Amino acid sequence: MSSLRQGDVLEVMQSLESESVDMVFADPPFNVGKKYAGKSGDNRGDYYEWCEAWSSECFRVLKNTGTFYHMTIDRHLERLFPIMGKYGKFINLIKWRNVSAEHDPHQFWNSTQPILMYAKSDEYKFNTYAQARSQKQMVVSWSKERAARTKGQMMDYWDDIRPVFAGSIVHPEAILKPGTKQKAHLAQMPIDLPARAILFSTDEGDVVLDPFSGSGTTWEAAEKLGRVFIGIEREAEYVAMANARLAKARLSPTFFHAFQHSVQWTGGESGSQSSLFAVGDEPAKVTRQSTRR
Repeated sequence: MSSLRQGDVLEVMQSLESESVDMVFADPPFNVGKKYAGKSGDNRGDYYEWCEAWSSECFRVLKNTGTFYHMTIDRHLERLFPIMGKYGKFINLIKWRNVSAEHDPHQFWNSTQPILMYAKSDEYKFNTYAQARSQKQMVVSWSKERAARTKGQMMDYWDDIRPVFAGSIVHPEAILKPGTKQKAHLAQMPIDLPARAILFSTDEGDVVLDPFSGSGTTWEAAEKLGRVFIGIEREAEYVAMANARLAKARLSPTFFHAFQHSVQWTGGESGSQSSLFAVGDEPAKVTRQSTRR
């Protein structure tokens, strides 16, 4: 049964059983001075020690077949690689196209956000064709023969999922502060982001953990895809937001509707995206449940 627990991430993590979770999707604070729920605290002097403390707990609770997705920003990569490598096995460095709103004039403007993907062991689960790009789209850069060989296998550059935005134009998923066009949670992510990870690294009935649940995006994705969710969130305001979000989502007649298997290629532009939860698209059967490397 899915649950969202309020409390400090380390205290709650230590109460979870070892090897009880099939996947972790974590989008922690990035130590850049943001105020969550109107409070400061995203400016730790011990940031990397803290990251290792909760990350090691994530690996402890992961099953031997489990996978850990850790969202971060470029500046932290050189310190996070050895931390994650101490406890798990590197699989991919996923680059999600999410152009930063701020830039340093002394470096190239960041156009992507990294997601570290690590496994607990060599036995990790990976559903190779849980989603696929069409071969017709692959021919844009490759020959027909090479495109056919790839079978539309998903790449580690995810340019087809738009970030959640608000302002003069509001993203359809954005949860807004009452009476405004401002996001209620600064770091709300699009549902297709954790949903893709869930599709590739879990099966129905598996357990998904989000140690920084925020607005409840991973929770909604997990439930829509028939997974059990465990969430942790420090702020009471965000716990209430996530509970309200799920209550509303469950009322939708298409809450458990089939998701879209084929992914549209946008060529890096911010045009229309193809949602996992589009109406009327049946997923293709996955013939291989586990790939070992």
